[in-house]
Amino acid sequence: MELNKKATLTILILVISIFLVYIFNIGAYDLWSPDEPRYAEVGREAAVDGHWIIPHLNNRIYYEKPPTYFNLIGLSGILAGEFSVTAVRMPGIIISVLLLLSLAYFVLKKDGLKTAVLSTIILATTINFFWLAMKINLDIPLVFCTTLAALILFNNYSDFKNNKLTTIFAFFLMGLGAVVKSPISILPLITLTVYLLINKKAKKLKEIPWLASLFFMVLPALIWLFFAYQKAGYSYFETTVLDQLVGYSTGSQGHPQPFYYYLINFPMVALPWSFFVVPALYYYKKLKNERNTLLDFSVVSFLVIFIVFSMIGSKRNVYLLQLYPFFAIIVSWFFKQHLNGKIKEKKSIIIPMLILIILFLTVGIYIYLNGEALIAEELDFQLNKNSSFFTLYQSLYFLFTGAGIVFLLSIFTKKRYMFGSLVMFSLILIIMLKTLFLPTLNTVKSERYLAEDLAAAYNESAEVGLWGSLNNDSGFVFYNGIYYDKIFSEAEKAREFLNSEGNQILIINEAEKLYDNFKQNDYQGFKVNK
Repeated sequence: MELNKKATLTILILVISIFLVYIFNIGAYDLWSPDEPRYAEVGREAAVDGHWIIPHLNNRIYYEKPPTYFNLIGLSGILAGEFSVTAVRMPGIIISVLLLLSLAYFVLKKDGLKTAVLSTIILATTINFFWLAMKINLDIPLVFCTTLAALILFNNYSDFKNNKLTTIFAFFLMGLGAVVKSPISILPLITLTVYLLINKKAKKLKEIPWLASLFFMVLPALIWLFFAYQKAGYSYFETTVLDQLVGYSTGSQGHPQPFYYYLINFPMVALPWSFFVVPALYYYKKLKNERNTLLDFSVVSFLVIFIVFSMIGSKRNVYLLQLYPFFAIIVSWFFKQHLNGKIKEKKSIIIPMLILIILFLTVGIYIYLNGEALIAEELDFQLNKNSSFFTLYQSLYFLFTGAGIVFLLSIFTKKRYMFGSLVMFSLILIIMLKTLFLPTLNTVKSERYLAEDLAAAYNESAEVGLWGSLNNDSGFVFYNGIYYDKIFSEAEKAREFLNSEGNQILIINEAEKLYDNFKQNDYQGFKVNK
């Protein structure tokens, strides 16, 4: 399909608008523990201490992830002239927008402007996608590599022979994804193989320039591992590559969950669009004449990725981000059929809307009845003593009940208004997140305030200890650049640290640890900040 200037301009305006929404007020709240401060600090140490090959955290080797994305964070901080919240979040926002642009480009080529616009809007306004796009995480750059690779391979499969360079580039992207986060980046090759087998076109795989493609796929890892081996030896390779890969794939490390975890989790984190995927798949089967090859490939990719991640032992909602672009294509096709009159009845939209109405009104009523007590219990203060939290509590109630009422009214209107109400909910949620919810929670969530106290009390003769987890409590290091001298997990070790000669500064990640394990006499000579 030819790309005309009007269509291209429409896509560019849409993507730029999304970028502006994503960067709006992005520096108004601090890094969200535990992942953001940790990843930001690894990036900062790459730039400040020169740890570009072997990632470091608290000036110690960080074994859990490869260095690629941390290096981008480091470069962003260098270019910005400071490691501000905005600087370290910017690479993820830019990559997420590039992903949206890539998706729009390929959908525009294969299925026209309407589906391209709808799929871009749906992906950009899916809760788990925009939440991760505005945070520091490794899954956004990984899904950028895998999605672009998958779309290139799909675009080329009919004529691999005349598309060698872009096919090799797709394999390179899969290899790049491996040094961003994980070898699960080979997913595009798996989904393409399944797609071709289903369509009895497996012979097309023989046309792939395998030798060159595989070389460029392993090239990023080979370059990194060569330099890593020179610096840290075999033990680093064994711990970072072998132990992490086997451990996370079997679930012995990471986040082990039952196989049905995503069946329960996905509908909640992929709101407000998740409940439309079932009727979309129903009409995909029913409206055979309206299907196209991109839609076929998206359905196969969606199902294959869902099954693969359900089989892997370690599960988190962020892992399933791999299927979101294909999910967006499927749901956008479904709405397009409604808007074009191919699906005349409204119940396939109304039923998911009714589920959302019931869900949102239930959440709104629950917050109204119990929100004040929950906040008081969790944060240990009364709302009437903190007006900002009272506003947050009221806003949550109005957001969900208001959305439920608007959704209810929209089902009596035209289909495009129902779609518009869903988009509007996500936009309002994004704005409220960045202007009210996150800045308010920042006062109790951010490590910056205590980190500033630590910096004010610190001198070179003082030892700094952490009674907690370096992975979860590294924000103190990011905000002041002061490394922990000692890290321990037992009360006795903390007592020995406080009783040692010289000056000590002790960070304790839970106040109860101090009060439950120490008598006041044990720390009466210390200044205690909470």
